[in-house]
Amino acid sequence: MPCVPNSPNDPSSPSDSSNLSPMTLLTLASRQIWPQVLTVAHLKPQRLFLLPSDDAQESRGPAQRLKRFFDHTQLVPPGGSRLELIPHDHFNALEQRFDDLAAQHRLNLGQCLLNFTGGNKLMATAAFRWAAKRSVRSFYLERGNTLTWFEPRDGELLTRTEHLNGHLTDTLNAVDLLRCQLDASELERPGQTLTLNNRGRAMPEAEFYKRADNGNPLQECLAVTGEADHESKAGDPLEFNAAAVLLKLGVPRVHRSLRLKVKSSRGVSSRRPHAEIDLLFNWHGRLWLVDCKDRLPAENLVPALRRHLPQTLNAQANELLQRIQDELTIGQTKVLKEDLLAVREAGGLLGTVVCVRKADLPEEVKQFAAHNDIRLVAKNDLVEAFRALLYPDRPPTPAALSTLVVHFHRAAEPR
Repeated sequence: MPCVPNSPNDPSSPSDSSNLSPMTLLTLASRQIWPQVLTVAHLKPQRLFLLPSDDAQESRGPAQRLKRFFDHTQLVPPGGSRLELIPHDHFNALEQRFDDLAAQHRLNLGQCLLNFTGGNKLMATAAFRWAAKRSVRSFYLERGNTLTWFEPRDGELLTRTEHLNGHLTDTLNAVDLLRCQLDASELERPGQTLTLNNRGRAMPEAEFYKRADNGNPLQECLAVTGEADHESKAGDPLEFNAAAVLLKLGVPRVHRSLRLKVKSSRGVSSRRPHAEIDLLFNWHGRLWLVDCKDRLPAENLVPALRRHLPQTLNAQANELLQRIQDELTIGQTKVLKEDLLAVREAGGLLGTVVCVRKADLPEEVKQFAAHNDIRLVAKNDLVEAFRALLYPDRPPTPAALSTLVVHFHRAAEPR
């Protein structure tokens, strides 16, 4: 399989994706929505065929939500999206189904593209072979937003890679994307939408970030629409400050205080929420969920209690206090596990969960977070920590370099 140089001036290179419209996009649909959302936003097809199997949970249900999403957001022209079921377990029947669809809808295969990123391996392989036999250009979206193109030409299959800009979808509404992604849950309350107001936009970055680092309230820099809890909570200022920093760093909008409930089924209506999302936003081709806790860890209550107890305690009392402290420490890990479960449903495989905490967490909790790709951000480091997460390839700032210097100096000190 010869590889075509990725050069716009190479006459043997497949057509650049920016010149493909108007065209029809055939895409295998599965539980993960981003391979479809990103490529539709990138290619802007006139017609879209979502092709799921009959598996309600893994394929057909997500495809139905995707169709509603595309119809609502108008990423596809009105009436331009269709949902057509295809087999998932019979290779030849899959190829025949593609031929039948082409004939039924009178598709001009020269103006068709196939996205075989979704579906199971059999579906993807059959779809790819059908495209190669019918001279239909196809592509696969790899993690990291790399598109690999395949174009049959003169008996050969030419390939080309292209990097897809994940920021194409930053302006899409994160709540709509969340609804599209959810399966076992549904939104009980969409919460508030936060953007920077005139004061927040006009305030110089240095002043804005200094206020954030000092813990000064930034809610006055925000325009807030929608509803949250009527009574203020102790952790609200941290949520508003974290949202304000994200917005100043470039996130278009942040959603706050969303509540999820178990999805109602036939004959059973569910009303009570089972989870709350502090902050939600859409950035670089993924959903981000931020959990904010503005209080000291519960296990710190035990040392505080000891200060009010007699200096000498019997062995049983000491053992009981230590057990309580250990149990409370385990509770921190449980909280992170709950966050992880929430983001795996709400954000999908490409979702990101960030935990903002006032106090340092125990080492074992940090290890659990690192192992599960949960990002930890300190309350007094909102600006630099979020900047590093949002712009991982950006050169470090002088402030970040200074922090590293201090850290390594301390590490080198004799103990």
